[in-house]
Amino acid sequence: MTTTDIGQQLEKLASPEDRQRHLRGLAVLRQIGGENFGGPVSQLASFSEDLARFTIQYPYGDVLSRNGLDLRTRQILTAATLLAHGSAQSQLSFHLNGLLNAGGSRDDVVDLLFISAGLLGFPMAINAVPIVRDVLADGETRDARDAQPSVAIPDILSDRLADLEQVAPEFLKWREQVLDDEVFGAVHLGPRLAHLASAAMLAARGKVGTSFDGHIHSALAEGASDRDIVEMVIQLSVYAGFPAALNAAGRAASVLAALERPQASPRKSVETTKDDESRFARGAATLAETSGGSGADVVDSFKDVAPGLGRLIVAHCYGDIFCRRGLEPKVRELSAISALAAQGTVAAEKPLGVHIDAALNLGATREEVVETLFNVIPYAGYPLIEKALLIAHDRISSFNEKQAADRPS
Repeated sequence: MTTTDIGQQLEKLASPEDRQRHLRGLAVLRQIGGENFGGPVSQLASFSEDLARFTIQYPYGDVLSRNGLDLRTRQILTAATLLAHGSAQSQLSFHLNGLLNAGGSRDDVVDLLFISAGLLGFPMAINAVPIVRDVLADGETRDARDAQPSVAIPDILSDRLADLEQVAPEFLKWREQVLDDEVFGAVHLGPRLAHLASAAMLAARGKVGTSFDGHIHSALAEGASDRDIVEMVIQLSVYAGFPAALNAAGRAASVLAALERPQASPRKSVETTKDDESRFARGAATLAETSGGSGADVVDSFKDVAPGLGRLIVAHCYGDIFCRRGLEPKVRELSAISALAAQGTVAAEKPLGVHIDAALNLGATREEVVETLFNVIPYAGYPLIEKALLIAHDRISSFNEKQAADRPS
């Protein structure tokens, strides 16, 4: 079926009273989707013509066609929201391609990877790398460290800062060093847009709190209008659902209504390590000890997209955190298993397997892995832990087979 045929098929879905909305939605969908603009919706129509019609008319005809934001900005917000979802890989691929079709750049796409690593966690960014690789095939590689830092993370409010200084001063150091310098310092997006994308990610993940407020304040300080904020929240209703949009609307309304921002503490100067060779080497040694992996291999796996992101994973995750002695290495891996199982996203599945392997390598038994997952059932529910147990079964079976093969006969 040709593109023209698909367009005509989709046009027939419109009822007379909704025809203008429908045609307006098809026009935006064509801009975003390019040559295969109607493919996914056409397939959806074979399941439900009503759902296909709703998909054209509300997201594209009512929301993305609005004048408040340009289409590139809307696609950046859409991709940010889908990254936070963690299990919407095909939609993320469609809309990252749509970002390029709407005038976005390779830098826009890679910037979203870095922001997601800092705000959502590294598994979200790692999971998106193959999608980004396909979207940016045959493009030039960009190193994280070739940006001119222009985006600063929001300051912490004074009452929270005092508590954090008492309980975890290392957190404040890493927040400035990693989140501010190494994540947002690698971003080419203008500050206004970077903060809008950050707010969308946090709202879509359900993290509508002081960090969300901070990014709204920062976006406004960098030239965003009240209407920009409103349009971002309206768009959340499409890609994160009305509950996320309504929660974000309540917080954003409070920020916009306030005459002044609550007092933030001046940024204190903290001693940071930066991404030096000793920090990377420490991380590589920890990676080898716990997972049998190579730091160089991790960096190489990102080299065609963003080698700086691979280096940051080794230096920060393994060189700053996983090497610490406050927890025994096996206990640290079991805690990682618990956290990843509770997320329950597709993005968390591969890291869950990696950390199950690491726990087994460090002496954890099958019973300890299974009991760790059982302990998450009351907090995450049976469906998520069912999937995690099946992943654990595969990893434990593979580990036992390798152990048996390595034993002297």
